[in-house]
Amino acid sequence: MDVTRSAAAAVAVARFYLRPVRRALTARDRTPPATWSVRLGPVQVAGRELVLRTPRMSDGTDWCAVRIAERERIEPWWLTSSLSWEQRHTEAAWVSSWLATRRRARAGRALPLVVEVDGRLAGQCGLEWIDPFTAGGELGIWMDSKIARGGCGVAAAALVVDYAFGELGLRRVTAPVCTANSPAANGCRRLGMVREGTMASFLDVGGQRRDHDLWAITPERVPPKGLVNRLAERRVVSSPVK
Repeated sequence: MDVTRSAAAAVAVARFYLRPVRRALTARDRTPPATWSVRLGPVQVAGRELVLRTPRMSDGTDWCAVRIAERERIEPWWLTSSLSWEQRHTEAAWVSSWLATRRRARAGRALPLVVEVDGRLAGQCGLEWIDPFTAGGELGIWMDSKIARGGCGVAAAALVVDYAFGELGLRRVTAPVCTANSPAANGCRRLGMVREGTMASFLDVGGQRRDHDLWAITPERVPPKGLVNRLAERRVVSSPVK
């Protein structure tokens, strides 16, 4: 019995100290997820250069400044919280959010991206969640209102959808939009999404439960060369991704 216990203890100790080796071997064989360390673009929109990239921890200061400045345009459609808008937009809040989204992205469960216009952070656009079982994802976007006009918002969303159907192999991208949020609904239409129905009392946003329309797009509704190239043909963007 003592010999058996000693052998079991030796195995346990060996497994404990060999953990770094096992992790290194696993990491070497694992294919890096296509949802982290991503860069999409650039495309030219109304004379501006637009790029989407994976967020950095150092983006916190710019993120806080833009979100606080855009409070009146964002908060009515954003999830309700017991915290004030300022409390939700601190450097610490950004770091916490960045760490959480990095974990989800590295697990292939989200595609977090920030929008840069002429080298300045101007918003976020990505897939809030990815369901590998249904091959679907939920599109989320917000942008600095001074920059979103002129096609930057729809161009950013088009880059994400093209990447979702091409690189990620998804079969469906959805976007829940509050029924009162007409600018977002117009953006969905310009992107080629279809309104599938209304979800009653779907989300608590801006301090109350509100109905949301479900917009969706599938690869069958995307032209062979992608949404960005369609926008280029319509002269919304130039220099599309090849």
